[in-house]
Amino acid sequence: MSNSIMDSSEGTMVMLTEKIKFGEELIEQLQPIETIDGVTKLNRKIRQEIEFLKRLQKSKKVKVEQLACSNLRHLGAMVECSKRPGVLAVCKIFHINETNKLLIDIISEQGKIWTKVIARNPKSLSALSAGKASYGARSILDQAEDYLECAKLYPCMYQPPKVIFEFMSGIEENLANKLKAIGIIVKGEILPNSVYIEDCDDSWSSESSDEESLCNQQSSLEQVSQCMEEHPKIDTLNLDVTAMMAYVSNMTNGHCNYVFIQEVLTQQCAWEAERPVKPVLERLFEGKSLVCCRTAWDDFEKIVNTLGGPMEKVRTEELKKMVEVFPDDYGE
Repeated sequence: MSNSIMDSSEGTMVMLTEKIKFGEELIEQLQPIETIDGVTKLNRKIRQEIEFLKRLQKSKKVKVEQLACSNLRHLGAMVECSKRPGVLAVCKIFHINETNKLLIDIISEQGKIWTKVIARNPKSLSALSAGKASYGARSILDQAEDYLECAKLYPCMYQPPKVIFEFMSGIEENLANKLKAIGIIVKGEILPNSVYIEDCDDSWSSESSDEESLCNQQSSLEQVSQCMEEHPKIDTLNLDVTAMMAYVSNMTNGHCNYVFIQEVLTQQCAWEAERPVKPVLERLFEGKSLVCCRTAWDDFEKIVNTLGGPMEKVRTEELKKMVEVFPDDYGE
């Protein structure tokens, strides 16, 4: 048993080293095109991933899930597309309105073409578009609508830019047809549709739950990375009770396969299995000063002391070392 665990740990460290090497190779590939608008931002995104992986390497506490949801796969696809002739800009942000903005992956042909690069698993993309994901998860169809709406606001030569969605790992036929129907140009290998019964959640979950979970983690971390990129000056996070509960809960620390009497808790477990929150929080907390007010901490601690299990109490003590608690009236 111990040998098996050791082999698994060594294998994970090898995978981690390979990912770091891959990231460093991506940095080198960007050098010939460093003058293209946005390449510096893309370079910075890759370096952030490498730094995160190196911190994992140094801590020697590496989980396969953390490697599987690394953003380097998508960034590698971005680098590949950025090196093509005619690219004008990458990672360009456009405003849809006063509150919403959209990141365009690749702009080419003098601004006439906008390209979104997708490296996710095609089966996962189809599942998400069919509504088989946690609440709030946005499908590729939702993102397509955003691109088309934004393109109308920024015409080039009096015409909205053409929108291309390029699927580096392929796309299933049904989803490709839906995208084409709303005006998206689809690039990438067209694959046969997944065979699963729409009315039976178990048939999908039993085949793809692990894979879908990892891909949903990747999607969540991509959103976190983009958020941090857009707000680089944020170095302090004010935690509320919900965030702290999510960080220490057994449900978010590998125990989300329990069936509760209360249906709402079982549903939360299902959402956690599909879209694990702990890797997202760990990534968000990385390098930040964590604070909370006294009332929030006391309420959180009271809940843990009353209802928490042994490991949840251990995690609470670990979190306590990370968080600085301020009086409620601090700064008044």
